[in-house]
Amino acid sequence: MKLPSAATLILMLAATGTPLNAHAQDKPLQLDARTQARLQLRIAPLTAAHSSDQVSAFATVVDPTPLLTLLSDLATAQSAYTASQAEAARSQALAKDASLSAKAVEAATAQARGDQARVTLLKQRLGLEWGAYFTTLSDNGLRQLGSDLAAARCALVRIDTPAGQGLKGAKTVSLDLGALVSADARVLGVARTADARLQSPGLMTLVSGGNAAYLSIGLSLKASLYGGGGTSGLLIPNAALLRQGGQVYAFIKTNAQTFDRRIVTPTRVTPEGLIVTSGFTSGEKVVVQGASALLTAATSTPADEE
Repeated sequence: MKLPSAATLILMLAATGTPLNAHAQDKPLQLDARTQARLQLRIAPLTAAHSSDQVSAFATVVDPTPLLTLLSDLATAQSAYTASQAEAARSQALAKDASLSAKAVEAATAQARGDQARVTLLKQRLGLEWGAYFTTLSDNGLRQLGSDLAAARCALVRIDTPAGQGLKGAKTVSLDLGALVSADARVLGVARTADARLQSPGLMTLVSGGNAAYLSIGLSLKASLYGGGGTSGLLIPNAALLRQGGQVYAFIKTNAQTFDRRIVTPTRVTPEGLIVTSGFTSGEKVVVQGASALLTAATSTPADEE
């Protein structure tokens, strides 16, 4: 006996009144095991999935020379301030027993204040030109950073995206070094100058380790930005997705003969399918083959209603 085709089975389902109509999509669809076999239905359990907040970006290795010059000026100013501060303290001590004139004391105090103002100005320039992160480093930390940059033990890399997409909340950056595989960069903060071409505020990042030596000044690379959390949920595979009337659906097999058509409301789109955080439960069985036949049956009008 020749078995009917899938198309014939769908027409038979529509004629018997078994399927849903377009306005009763929440009713379950009943199919016996023999019909399911003829439609060649295949199901798969829903599993947990996670999608990171990845955004493609452009990276440029920054010339650290202006920074090293600024750090040198700051170190010189710090030394001058330390010396003038000590001289002002000695002058005030000598003035107590009239060993030094008040004018000399005032001059020493003024010199110390002027040196302090210069140190403050250079630290403000450090923040204005390179970012707030650099102002949080101690004097030893700044010296170590300058030494590492000069010795190519680390490199400063600027990250930009079109219109600044994905920059806010970025935690880490992966740089594509081609044959050198990749290097991870630590986000230091927002850059202080914008990229006029991409209209991006930019991020300043730091690459440390052996691959930093290959980051030549001015080198441009591809990069990927990653946010902190990403999205976790259940993956509805592409093979299970059905689109009709502006909605996306999937069929869940709730028992041996019952199929439930549900609207899929995605939280994130991935190459493998849609990640959802509501409407479905882990382990539920989704139809990944033959779903289109079920949708046709579910949305056909029974013959006795025509």
